[in-house]
Amino acid sequence: MSDKNASMQRRRFLKMGAAGAAITILPVSWHAALAAERLDPSSAQARAMSYVENASDSTHSAYQAGHNCANCLMFSDPSQAEWGPCAVFPGKLVAAGGWCNAWVTRG
Repeated sequence: MSDKNASMQRRRFLKMGAAGAAITILPVSWHAALAAERLDPSSAQARAMSYVENASDSTHSAYQAGHNCANCLMFSDPSQAEWGPCAVFPGKLVAAGGWCNAWVTRG
């Protein structure tokens, strides 16, 4: 077998391996996102960040009307209308209409 043929076969093998790995990993990560639990507002982590499920219920001095999880940069899936993942609370879902003091404008 020529060096060119061997190189092409090696490249094809690596591409197929990468595609296979992606196909294997994607359903696992999707399943993990679906299995995530909602953040309990009474948990220590939520209380430390002044998290509320309804932004208008916030009494934190940094809260401004119109700010909520859905329009925060930390809300990692803005297509979610009700509950979605947040970088501040890994492995938990937060209310799209919620708010916490880590709110950052989505540029």
